[in-house]
This record gives sequence, C-alpha cells and structure tokens, in this order.
Amino acid sequence: MFGKALERLSVTRKSFVFTADDFARLYEAHAKAVFNYCLFRVGERAKAEDLTADTFERVWRNRHRYDPEQASFTTWLFTIARHLVIDELRRHSQRTFVALDEQQPGEKPLPEKQIEQAERLSQLRLLLQTLPDHEHELLVLKFGIGMSNQQIGEVLEKSETAVGSAIYRVMQKLRQEWETVYVEKAGS
Repeated sequence: MFGKALERLSVTRKSFVFTADDFARLYEAHAKAVFNYCLFRVGERAKAEDLTADTFERVWRNRHRYDPEQASFTTWLFTIARHLVIDELRRHSQRTFVALDEQQPGEKPLPEKQIEQAERLSQLRLLLQTLPDHEHELLVLKFGIGMSNQQIGEVLEKSETAVGSAIYRVMQKLRQEWETVYVEKAGS
C-alpha cells in the first residue's frame, strides 16, 4: 500500500536520494494517511493539516538522513508524524476525538435508527476517551490508518507480536466495557 511510490525512487546500497519530483510523488502517496493519523490523534482538522505539513517539511529538510537499510520510508515518515503529534498533545495536555460518524459516509438510516446510532457513537466516544494514550494510538494506527501490526511495530519500536497482543487486549477491554454499558442501560 505505502511502498509503490518509493519503488520508483533511486536507492543505492548506502544512499537514498530523492528529487523534488520524487518528493511530490511520496507526498501524493502518503499525505492522506498522515493527515488521517494526525486527525484521529489530535481531533481538530486545522491542527491535523498543520501537523501533516510539518511532517512533510521535516521529511524534506531531513531527506539526506533517511537510510532505507534502517527502516522503510513509511516507518520513517510515521515516526516523524508521531513525534510531532506527541509534542502537540503535550503542549495542550488533552486529547480530543473526531466524531466517528463524520468519517464514515453512507446512506441515511431512518430517524429512530439515527438516534440509536448517535447514542452508540456517543457511548463509544466516551469509552475511547478512557483509554490511555498508548492504547488509543494503537487503535488509530490499526483501524484509523490501516497499518499492519508489523508497520505499527516499526513505528512504535515494538515487535509485531507485542503489537498484536496489545491490540487484542485493548479490544477485549473495550468489548467488556461496551457490554457493561449496554447491560446497565438495558437494566434501567
């Protein structure tokens, strides 16, 4: 998914050189995924746009430092984006969330179904807000960006197995909390 733009670039054993045209192709191939990652993490479109721009600015400025023998381009790119997001979250010491329904276009359900869906999304949002940052980030990378466990492991400097186990535990935790909420709601 991420590597096709990189395949067309000139890579030698110890050096990696890309031109402005190569950079434009890389931007085209990766900008949407970087933006979505930033948006899911910071929750504000304008901040996500700024962080995406900052990410690609750093890529351009530091292009001479990229070593394809150390990491894939995607790993390097998302590591830069991740560090910028972490800095932004630290500056504001709070995390906001994008409404899931804003990200999922589709047909409009009947009004009573819309109300039920809105209630469920609201409850899911509340459950997601209770997650620690590292668990939230795992879910964003996996389900918001669509990265594989191996890619997430490279970005977070963890093994693929550790990532898979952590995602499984977070999903089990959310599932239990979700069922508790709906059991309590049905009982009231």
